[in-house]
Amino acid sequence: MEYVDQYIEKFKKVKAIKEKYGLNVDDIDDTVQSMKEYRVTTPVVGNFSTGKSSLINAVIGRPLLGVEITPETAVPTEVYYGNDNVYQYSKAGCIRRKIEDLPLRDLTIKDTDLLRIEVNNEFLSEIPSVSIVDLPGFDTSIELHNKAIDQYWPNSLAYLLVVSSDEPVLKESILDLMKELKSHDIPVYVVLTKCNRLSDEEINECVALLKETVSKALELDDIPVACVDSYGNVKVDEIKDILREIQTQTGDIFINKYSRLLAITARYAEVYLLERIDKSKLSSSELEQEQEKILKNIRDLEDKIEKEKNIFKDQADICIKAIRERITNNLLANQTTISVMLENGADITDKINYIVRNAVTVGIRTEFEPKLQKYVEHIASAINVEFPENDATMLNIKNFTSDNIVTTVSRTALPVALASVGAVLLSIPGGIIAAIVGVVGDVILNVKSSAKKKREIDKAAEQVVTTVAKQAADSVETEIRNYIKGVNQQIENDVLKQREVLSKSLDDVRKDLEYEELSKSSEIDDLTRDLLVIQSITK
Repeated sequence: MEYVDQYIEKFKKVKAIKEKYGLNVDDIDDTVQSMKEYRVTTPVVGNFSTGKSSLINAVIGRPLLGVEITPETAVPTEVYYGNDNVYQYSKAGCIRRKIEDLPLRDLTIKDTDLLRIEVNNEFLSEIPSVSIVDLPGFDTSIELHNKAIDQYWPNSLAYLLVVSSDEPVLKESILDLMKELKSHDIPVYVVLTKCNRLSDEEINECVALLKETVSKALELDDIPVACVDSYGNVKVDEIKDILREIQTQTGDIFINKYSRLLAITARYAEVYLLERIDKSKLSSSELEQEQEKILKNIRDLEDKIEKEKNIFKDQADICIKAIRERITNNLLANQTTISVMLENGADITDKINYIVRNAVTVGIRTEFEPKLQKYVEHIASAINVEFPENDATMLNIKNFTSDNIVTTVSRTALPVALASVGAVLLSIPGGIIAAIVGVVGDVILNVKSSAKKKREIDKAAEQVVTTVAKQAADSVETEIRNYIKGVNQQIENDVLKQREVLSKSLDDVRKDLEYEELSKSSEIDDLTRDLLVIQSITK
């Protein structure tokens, strides 16, 4: 893609100039590599035997994914354009496999965490920035529900929900997924499979049912439903059109992301060059005064940041308490429902999971995120006061540091925090609930008195609520506090980098004083040319 090559070239120009002046370039190579591998994900979700793998095989035109998968062999698989390579990931590392060996029959979730398949395929070459993700059926475990959201939504533009025409009724867990994705502003395309088994009238009935169910759950007027055939006669033109549309959106996302990263890495060079040029006519004593002024400004800024950190810590404590209470109150509000489900022998895991995740998401969005936004704005304000606008270099630092903090923390890092919170919740409900459900089963079988049986079941429901509420709240609190540490570390690192760049610039100006006037003039011309290059790159 042309825009990728253009950005790689821009980063290389910045790297060459930074290397010329001995500035740090460690991050640039990693950024360039990430651009070469840049993709957005399109997860394909649904229950087992809905035809997800067959659908993807039809899209790529090759039977590379195994079908008739069992819960034990349901390994998440990413498929994207490449050179016919296969990578099998596990806790032990990565094994390279041959594409001719696909579909792999020996994979299990015990020995494989993820499979990545690069396919040299005409259609995939049309969507080189899209990775299609085949996720195991939702009826495997609650962990897959959470993983489908937490691992992939921050880098997804859309999800494909696959529903079999054999059973076009959506489980509550799938509707919960769609509600959660809606809260992240991620659209879901519904795909009805195995349509060649039905008459046109039956297909229309299935489509109408799906549209009604999803529209009601998501409070949307109309939901598009694509229909595809199955097995040897899979027609996927509608799906290909959806994926092409996703590809067209990846360019804007790529440009927004890497424009910001380019501005960050170029700004350090710009600050350095501006400082060298601006201070080139100062005497040694004036340089000493200038350096002391800069260091004093930065020390004062660090003191103000420390005060803001302490204020935010107190506010964060209040937010965390509110989120803990929200988790507990939401579970308590559903305790009667949980009790009824236990009495009827229903699986309460999905219900508990949704209640907790919803409480955490709403709590972070309403309690934590606004306080975080104000915190970073206060940090930016402190920078504005400390670096007055009558100094060109200080103004540059002010704009860079404040913009970088607000943009990175508020728009990029927070979704990662939400995902990490969700990941922590993966292990909470299952073991606890299984033990309590076992006790309830014994009560139902062995206790004859209806009143006593109800008391025991209500007691079990209360135990579920109490135990899950505490463990979930503890885990969420830990993740939020770790996230705050990361935010504060980023702020400190940004200020530190600015100080290092300014100090190096002044040191190099001091060395320039030893040059002959002619050499100094030539040096200034060189600095000015490089500054113009840097400034032109980020326009």
